[in-house]
This record gives sequence, structure tokens and C-alpha cells, in this order.
Amino acid sequence: MTNSNKEIEVKQSVTTTVARALLVILLLAVLITGFSIITLASSLNDASAINTAGSLRMQSYRVAYDIVVDSPLLPEHVQSFEYSLLSPELLLLDNPAVPTSIRQQYDELITRWMQLRPELLGSDRAFYLEQVGLFVNNIDRFVFELQKHSEDKLQALAISGSIGLGLILATVLFLIQYTQRRIVQPLNTLVRASQQIQRRDFDVVLPPTRSNELGVLSNSFSSMASELKNLYADLESKIESKTQKLTKANLSLNVLYKCSTLLSSSQLTRTIFENILETSLNAGGMTALKLDVHHPNESHWGVSVGDAKETAWHTLPLLHDNEVLGSLDWQGDNTLVDSALLESIAAILARGVRYKHAQKQAMHLAVMEERATLARELHDSIAQSLSYLKIQTSILKRHLKNANAPDCEPIADDISEQLRVTYDQLRELLTAFRLSLSNSDFRLALEEMISTLQGQTTASINVSSSIDTVSMTVEYQMHVLQIIREACVNAIKHANATTITVQCRQMGQRVYVEISDNGIGFDLQEEKPNHYGLQIMQERSKMLCGDIEFLSAPAQGCRVLLSFNQI
Repeated sequence: MTNSNKEIEVKQSVTTTVARALLVILLLAVLITGFSIITLASSLNDASAINTAGSLRMQSYRVAYDIVVDSPLLPEHVQSFEYSLLSPELLLLDNPAVPTSIRQQYDELITRWMQLRPELLGSDRAFYLEQVGLFVNNIDRFVFELQKHSEDKLQALAISGSIGLGLILATVLFLIQYTQRRIVQPLNTLVRASQQIQRRDFDVVLPPTRSNELGVLSNSFSSMASELKNLYADLESKIESKTQKLTKANLSLNVLYKCSTLLSSSQLTRTIFENILETSLNAGGMTALKLDVHHPNESHWGVSVGDAKETAWHTLPLLHDNEVLGSLDWQGDNTLVDSALLESIAAILARGVRYKHAQKQAMHLAVMEERATLARELHDSIAQSLSYLKIQTSILKRHLKNANAPDCEPIADDISEQLRVTYDQLRELLTAFRLSLSNSDFRLALEEMISTLQGQTTASINVSSSIDTVSMTVEYQMHVLQIIREACVNAIKHANATTITVQCRQMGQRVYVEISDNGIGFDLQEEKPNHYGLQIMQERSKMLCGDIEFLSAPAQGCRVLLSFNQI
């Protein structure tokens, strides 16, 4: 049986009770009204009967008066008395509703009248005068009984009316109480429940249900509140889920936007990559991030942020044009990490690594090209002019010798020496300008340069470097390489060293470079004519805004100490 059929078969107690109470009130009202009408009608008949019976006393005395005065109206008055005695009002007393004593007294009156009537119409009228007192007494008793009977009926009417009104009042009070308890209170409860639902509080508590319309309504209301609660909870869950997704997507977009903004910097340094990782770390779910770059044309370097723990790292490759440039490693809760966001960050970092390398390579090529252009300009202009002056000086010295001008020969020799020194300086500059390095990375360029120098000497050249090459500009890189090259060349050509050591290290933003050898050394106080390497190194250290120091003594080798700040 379906729920609708069950609801149809529910006992409609509220409607039935109210209908029955109204029906009872109606029946009581009808009964009381009918009884009152009957009683009133009977009371009206009793009043007529009492009046008629009361008139019998007067008519009895009138007949006696007619006898005494021998009135000719005696027959008429006898006829009138008999008509009153047998009037319809008195004849109605002959019914079961009238007490037996009244009917007996009425029958006795009729019988007594029938006994006295012949005497009245006969000659012995004195007998009537003798009996009229007793007859009137009988009539008085009859009238008294009629009055008493009428009073009893009026009292019964009052009592029945009072009882009926009491029953009606009790029924009305019961109906009011029943309606208040069974209808008004449940309805008020439903109203409060509906107001509670309007306040989005679906924990509705309804009283125990009954098998009536309000019970069905209460059950339906409870089911509706429960369904609304589930629907609202489900809706809130979906809204919260959507909000979380939108918040997460917004956070991801902000992270990607900030990373892209950082990547658009004109000069990519380690600090920028650290900022990208710090921004990515705020995406949630991750406790540590590490960028590990092993580009084939760049020295290995890495950046890490966050609180790294002794746990396994999750790895994402840095792919750019199907080329692996390194990896992005992370630690954290795998369920909270947005893998798509991490892949996007890895792609951004891969582009950043490739762009940084291309940017540095382009700047390196530009610097190398500029230096080569300067070398060509110097060679084609000043070097040619110096060569020509050297030739002319030689011719001048020959002419002066042939002309026997000994006083001019020292001047010519001095001019020739100065031209030679100038030419040697220019050759050193040209050699420095023509330093060709194919790698834009400092470490690889340093190894390339040392490898070239190693081929020019039997001395052992040892190199170690821990400088942050990511943040070093091409200009700084060229100056540092030239200082290292100059120091190594001096050790090879002038110090006769067998071991040369190059150490590059970094502490914070400060870079320290040391070039040491075990050669013959020199006295720092003694001026070395025609040697300009130390001066050139000092000039380059000033371009680095750094400090350079030379430590040497005869037979104690030489140490060149360079320090400067990274930009």
C-alpha cells in the first residue's frame, strides 16, 4: 500500500471529533428547544385548564345563586357550567402525561356533576345547595393539583434547560480545549517550526505525531525539514567545495602571475628564482621546494626554499622543447598539492632557466663581439701606426749614425724604446681583447680558459670554484676571468712556478678569488719596468668595485687576493 493510500486511510479524529461535538451540541439544542416548546405548549394548555377550572368555582356559586333567587337564567348557567367542565382544555388532561390523581379528580368532578345535574333540573334544587360547598372544595383541590402539576412542569423545564445549557457549555468548553490542544497548539508548533526554518535552522523538533490531519501534516513537515536540511547541507557543501576550488584556482592564478612577473625581469638572478620558489611555496600543501638545474652548457646550480626534512622528495622534470634542463623537487602533503599548478610552475622555471641561459649567452656574445671589434680597431689603427713609427725610427737612427750625429742617437734610442714599450702594451691589450670563450657560464668559461693556459705550460694548474654563477653578470665575469688569466700568465712567464692554484668561493654576496703559485716571487717594493699586469689587474678590480691585494716575497711565491660584491 502506498503512502498516499495510507494517508487516506488515516482516522480523521480531529474532523470527526469536532463534527461529533457540533452534532451533539446541535442535537442538545434541538432537544432542549423541542422540549421547551412542548413544555411551553403544555404550560399554555395548563394555564387554560387552570383558568377554566377556576371558573368552575365561580359558575358553581352562580348556579347556587340562581337557585336561591329563582333566576330564569339557571338553565343557561347550567349549560355554561357543563360546557366549561367538558371544555377541550380540560378534556386534554385525559392523557398519560397528566398525573393519575388529576385525571381521577377530573373524572370525579364529571361524575359528581352528573349526579348533581338532574337535581338542578328537577324539583329538589335544595340538595344542590347542600352539596355545592363540597363540590367547590373538590374543584379547589382539582385546581390546586393542576397548579402544582404546572409548577412541576415549569421546574422540570428549568432543570432540563439548565442541564441542557450545562451540557452545551461543557461541550463547548471541551471543544475549545480540544481545539486548543489538538489544533491550535500543533498549528502554533508548525508556525514556530516554519519560522525556525526561515532562520535556516532545520533542526525542527515536533511533538509526537497523531493519527489525524495534523499528524500527517507534522510528519510531512518533519520530512520536509529533514530533506531541506540535507539539501541545504549538500548545497553548502557544494558551495564550499566550489568556493575552495575557486579560491584555489585564484591562488594558483596569482602564483602563476607573480611567477611570470618575476620571470619578466631584465636580469635573471638567483634571488629571482628564490622569489619564484617562495611564491610557489605559498600555494599550499608544500613545505620545501628545490630547483636543481643541470643544463648541458651551464654549470650545475640549484636553489632551495622552505623547511626541508629527512623525507623523500617528489620530482618534476624541467622540460623545454622536449629537453630536460633539471628538476623541481618538493616535499609536503601530496593530497593538498595541486599537481597541475606544480607542472605549470615547472614549465615557468624551465622557460626561466632557458631564458636566463639565452640571455647570458646573448650578453656574452655581445661583449665578446664588442671586444673583438675593439681589438680589430686597435690592430688596424694604433698597432699599424706604431709599427710604422718603429720602422721610421729605425730609419732615423740609421740616418743619424751615417750623419755622425752622436748627440741625437740617445734621443732616437729613447723614442725607439718608448715605441717598443707602447707596442708591447698594445699587444697585451689585443691579446686580452681577443680572449675568446665559447661558454657564458663562469665556471665553464674558467675551466675553458685554464685548459687553454694548461696547454702553454708544464706547471700544474688546479681550479676550484663555488661562486654563484647564476647572478654574475657578463661584465663582472669577463673582468674576473681577465684577472685570473693575468695572474696565471704572470706565474707561468715570470715566476717559473710548477704549481698554480685558483680558488673561487662566495660568502653571501661577497666573492673571494685567490690565485697562488710556488714560483720565485718578487719584491713588492721593487718597481718592475715594462710589466703592466699588476696595474691592469688593479684597474679591473676597481671596475668590479672590489679590492685586490698582492702578497709576495722573493723565493716565497705569489698570492693574488680579489674580493668584490655580487650585484
